[in-house]
Amino acid sequence: MTKAELISAIAEKTELSKKDSEKALNALTAVITDTLAKGDKIQLVG
Repeated sequence: MTKAELISAIAEKTELSKKDSEKALNALTAVITDTLAKGDKIQLVG
């Protein structure tokens, strides 16, 4: 799955625009990257 496909899937599931879905994905990616860079762990359950 490409980033564009992921954005489209998020938009479809959430009824957000593709632009807002891209913003959400970029924010999530930034938070994950920053957290891991600090040596912290991320746990996604469910």
